[in-house]
Amino acid sequence: MKLKILDIILKKIKIIKLAKVLRLNPHFFFDLVIFHFSKLFRANVNDNLIVLGAANGKAFIGNPKYLYNFLKKNTNYKLLWLSKSKAQIKNLKQKGINCIYAYSLDAIRTLRKARAVFVSHGWGDILPIKFPPRTVVIQTWHGGFIKVKGKNPYVTRYINSKWTTLTRTNIRYKQFFNFAISSSSEPKLLKITADVFKFPIEKILVTGYPRNDILFSDDSELIKKIISNYNLPDVDRILLYAPTYRELDGTRDPFSKEDLVKINKFCKETNSILLIKAHINEIIINFEGHENIRLIGKESDIQELLLISDILISDYSSVMCDYVLLSRPILLYTYDYDDYITNRGIYYDNLEEIAPGPLIYSVDELLNAISNINEIKNKYRVKSAKVRDFFNKYKDGNASERLLKYLKLIE
Repeated sequence: MKLKILDIILKKIKIIKLAKVLRLNPHFFFDLVIFHFSKLFRANVNDNLIVLGAANGKAFIGNPKYLYNFLKKNTNYKLLWLSKSKAQIKNLKQKGINCIYAYSLDAIRTLRKARAVFVSHGWGDILPIKFPPRTVVIQTWHGGFIKVKGKNPYVTRYINSKWTTLTRTNIRYKQFFNFAISSSSEPKLLKITADVFKFPIEKILVTGYPRNDILFSDDSELIKKIISNYNLPDVDRILLYAPTYRELDGTRDPFSKEDLVKINKFCKETNSILLIKAHINEIIINFEGHENIRLIGKESDIQELLLISDILISDYSSVMCDYVLLSRPILLYTYDYDDYITNRGIYYDNLEEIAPGPLIYSVDELLNAISNINEIKNKYRVKSAKVRDFFNKYKDGNASERLLKYLKLIE
C-alpha cells in the first residue's frame, strides 16, 4: 500500500479536526486510532516470526540490529525489520535485510502475528498496536543511564495520563512491554531503569546489551571492512568524538573555528584522524575543509566506530559504558560541565564518580591528553575496570544468546 495509514485516516475522518475537538494531541490520537484499529486484524501468532525496529524507525542500529544479525546467522526464524523510511528500506533490501514499511496495513497485520518484537527506543520504533498475549515485546533500550532522562511532554500529558485509562490503551511502558533489558545488575542502576520506565524491577532482564557483542570480536577482516566502508585513510590512530545529545537552546558548540584548525593540525602531525559521530537526533556544526576531521552520519552504527577507534572522546553519554569493555582510553570533554549539570543533570553526585578517564574542559587540554594518552591509560587502569564492572555484569560477547535463551526463542 503506497499511502500511509495516517494519510488515509486524515482523508476519511479528518483526524486533526477531531483531535482538536477532543483537545487531544494529534500524535496521541494517531496512536489511539492505530491501537484500536489493530484489533480488527486476526491475532494469529506465527511462532516463526520475529519483528524488530529501532531509532523511531530512522535507522538500522542498536540492540535490535545485532539481534537481527544473530538470529539471521544462527536460526531459521522469519525476520522483519520495520522502518518508517522508504529510502532506508530500499537500501536495506539491497543488503539482504527483510524490511517492511511501518505505515502500512501489512505492518499492522505482521505485528499482530509476531512471536517476538524487539525495539530500542519505544513503540515509535514500530507501531502502538494491541499485541496478542502470546507475543513478547522487549524494550532493549539504546544506552545506560548517566544523564537524567528528559521529561517528554507527550508522555507526561497523554501516555501517563487518564487518557490511556479512559481509552483502554496499553501503551505505557509497564503495559506495552513485557521486559526491558539491562547490562548491569547493580541495584542503583536497576532502580534508575525501573523509575525511568515506571517498570517493575522483576521485569528487567540482566543479559548485557546485544549491540556490545561485536566489541568482543577478534575478526581482523571485520575491522578492515568497517574501515573500508567508512572510506577512512590509513592512519596510525583513530580518535572518536561521540558526544551526548543536547536539547537546550543556546548550547555552545564544542569547537570554535580556531579549535578545528588546531585539531586538524595536530591530527596531521600525529597521522591521526578524528571522527565526529553526531547524535541520531542532532545536527552539529560543519567540519568540512579539515581533511583529518571527518563528520560521520547520524544514522551510522556507533558500535562499529567504537570497535575501530583507539581513543574515545565523549562527555555525559553512556557510550563510555560500552567502550570500557574494550579497555581502551577514554577522555571526557566536558566543556559545558556546569551548564549541563545544572540544566540537565546526571544520576550521580558528580561525573568523576563514574568517569573512566579525566574530565577535560578545553581543546588545549584535550590535545595535551591525547599526546600523553599512555600515561593517562595507566593512571586510570584500575578506575576504568571498576566502571566497566559497575555498568557491565557480563564481559563475554554472548548477550544476544543469553537474552534469546531466556525468552526461549533458542535452546
